[in-house]
Amino acid sequence: MRYVANVGENTYTIGVQDDGHQREVTLGDRRLTADWRPVGGASLAADGANNAEAGHYSLLVGEHSFDVFVQPVAADDGDGASRVFEVHVRGQVYRVRLADERARALASLAAGTHSAGDANIRAPMPGLVSGVLVEEGASVQRGQAVIVLEAMKMENDLTTPRQGIVKSLRVATGQAVNQGDLLAIIGDPAGSPPSYEDDEIR
Repeated sequence: MRYVANVGENTYTIGVQDDGHQREVTLGDRRLTADWRPVGGASLAADGANNAEAGHYSLLVGEHSFDVFVQPVAADDGDGASRVFEVHVRGQVYRVRLADERARALASLAAGTHSAGDANIRAPMPGLVSGVLVEEGASVQRGQAVIVLEAMKMENDLTTPRQGIVKSLRVATGQAVNQGDLLAIIGDPAGSPPSYEDDEIR
C-alpha cells in the first residue's frame, strides 16, 4: 500500500509492504525495515478505518527504538480521502494528514464538476481495465461508473463527472494502462450548442 503524508509544509510518499509485524517501508528513495506493535489497550486500525481511540506503539526502525502515541483529530480533510492525526514522538508533536494513494486519486477523479464541454477521463493510477460498462454514443449521468480499473489488487469504478454522452472510448477490457492515459471522453449530446470549455480529469 502507498500513502501520501503531509507533515507541516512537507509531503512524503510512503510505501508499506506488510509481512506480519515486519514491514519494509519506502520513504521517498529510502528503504527501511520497521517493526511496530501496539502497546496495550486499543490501537488505530491498520487500514486507516475510523477509530476514536488513541494508539500507543512501540516502533523499531533499524537499531532505533521509539515510543509513539497517535491520536486522530477532528479536521476538515478537504477531499474526503484523508485523515488527520497528532503523532507524539520524543516530546515532539507532529500534525500528520494521511491518505492512501488510491483513495486520493479516486477522490480527485470524482471531484470534478462539469456541465458543458468535453470531460476527459484519465487513469488515476496504473492498472488493468477489467470492465468497460458503456458503449460509444451511450447517454450517461454524472457519477455513473463507465470503466472499472483493477489496481493495487482492487477494482475501482471510474465515474463520469458530468451528464452527457460517451463521445469516445479509448480502451478495451483487458488492456493495461498507465497513470494519466486517456480512457474515455464524455461530451455534449448531438445538437447541443457549441462549448469552448475542455476540462480534463487526471
